Amino acid sequence: MIFGTNIFIYADRGVLSAKQLIETAPEKAISAVTYLEYVPFCRNKKEVQIFEKLLETYKFAIYDIDAAMSSQARQMVKDFALSHRIEMADALIAATALAHDEMLCTSNVKHFLPISRIKLEIYSPL
Repeated sequence: MIFGTNIFIYADRGVLSAKQLIETAPEKAISAVTYLEYVPFCRNKKEVQIFEKLLETYKFAIYDIDAAMSSQARQMVKDFALSHRIEMADALIAATALAHDEMLCTSNVKHFLPISRIKLEIYSPL
């Protein structure tokens, strides 16, 4: 399962269900884009270290972006930016999930719904 950035933000804000999801998911991965989105969310180097320790402790795979994913993400932005407000980061994360044929866990569903073939696990912090 590939985790979207918002799952880590909820966990950081103390949402217990997000923390439990991270702890209990059997297979864990993120797109390199999630790393690039989350680190600037951190307020200091200690928080970055905590995030990196979490990734290490729970054995997250980090998937880099390749040329095929970039091309697919460009097409998604072209197709859905105006109609569904999909932006670069979400398109790259979606392309990562498709390339690895993995479920994408996110609470940001509206940007991903128009993408055919994507497998979503919808997370709700409520």
